[in-house]
Amino acid sequence: MMESNITEVSGRKSSDIISNLPGDVINAILMCLPLRDAVRTSILSRKWRYNWVKLPKLTLDHTLWKETKQNISTPRVKFVVILYQLLSLHQGPITKCIISIPDLKDCPEIDNLMFFLSKNGVESLVLELPEGEKYKLPSAVFTCSKMRYLVLHHCLINPSPSFEEFSRLICLKLFNVTISAKSLENLISCCPLLEGLELEISDPLNFIEVNAPQLRYFYFGSKINSLCFKNTTLLADVAIATGHPLDHVSSVERGKCDFAEFFGSLSAVKDLRLDICIIKAMIAGLDEIPVRLPMPLLCLRQLYLFDICLSGFDEVCCLLCLIRSSPYLEEIEIEAFNDKGDELPAQEFLEAEYYSDIKLNHLTKVKLKAISGTKPEIELIKLLLAKSPVLETMIIETCTLSKETLIDIMKQVTKFGRSSPRAEVIF
Repeated sequence: MMESNITEVSGRKSSDIISNLPGDVINAILMCLPLRDAVRTSILSRKWRYNWVKLPKLTLDHTLWKETKQNISTPRVKFVVILYQLLSLHQGPITKCIISIPDLKDCPEIDNLMFFLSKNGVESLVLELPEGEKYKLPSAVFTCSKMRYLVLHHCLINPSPSFEEFSRLICLKLFNVTISAKSLENLISCCPLLEGLELEISDPLNFIEVNAPQLRYFYFGSKINSLCFKNTTLLADVAIATGHPLDHVSSVERGKCDFAEFFGSLSAVKDLRLDICIIKAMIAGLDEIPVRLPMPLLCLRQLYLFDICLSGFDEVCCLLCLIRSSPYLEEIEIEAFNDKGDELPAQEFLEAEYYSDIKLNHLTKVKLKAISGTKPEIELIKLLLAKSPVLETMIIETCTLSKETLIDIMKQVTKFGRSSPRAEVIF
């Protein structure tokens, strides 16, 4: 009797509990492992031999071909072997695939993999390739009808004429890619559910129109003369950094979209980040910068302007136009760019605004960066302190200044009147 009990207990202890788990649980365990380790589970038992081939999520990166003493094959050879095994053994759909090989200088041909993914229901694809000659994206990618998330690095993109749309795509990110303005416009407009868009285009663009009715987030970090928005009534977060060298900003040409038109399609924007070049393109050729926008920015809460010359009359006019047109603005951040030009027009304009009816009734935080102590900068500080009744914090970061200049700025600012009793100025 004693021996029988021992046998039963021993049997329970030796049972293969993990192998008897449901298939979806085993998949969840394997997806928590690097692919290399997931494949190694095939040696555990017959039941485990082909579990990895049913994984719906794959990550192909450098961890698959790490150098070992036993294996001295080149990374390219290893990657080709891995692709062959994957294409010949994998079963079922692949919903998510990350291909990250930025350090593999001799990048193997991956067209077959792209075709394989397009036929296996891929919904999320991240393709990060080496710098240098760009990989020409095969047309098979544009046949992925279930695609919802697409990230491409270092690719040449030229959608085929037969491409109709990514009907399910909600996020598109293109980094250091080559694509024409027309193709980019068409690609965006063919994504009716697109919510997030990030663009870093290799070659300068003249103009693009962003037509995306469901768009909520937009980041553009490339050289462009002008852009405009169409059907973007949900767009809440906009960041545009055109990347022009600061010493060339005076040569920015007139854009196709002027100041009022640009903001007319941003009625829902809450967080706005712009650099000097896109602003200069919008105001180039205008006879007069408006005091207010035709349509106020009622949703705008955070405004960030960088590389703005506060000694420039036009830039200051644009700044105050945006402030006047944003009655619920809560935060302002300005990164100044010091241009040794004529400061008098900007200074006089700001002095006059001190006595105007401008009010920032919701502004609680101001951050001014790279301040050098010019008279227009000082006048702007004075204006913001006087017109912000609920201001809590003003942070002033100066550029490289002498101790005497810094002390002089601090002395001036401490004498300014503050409409908010809680306002604190921090240097």
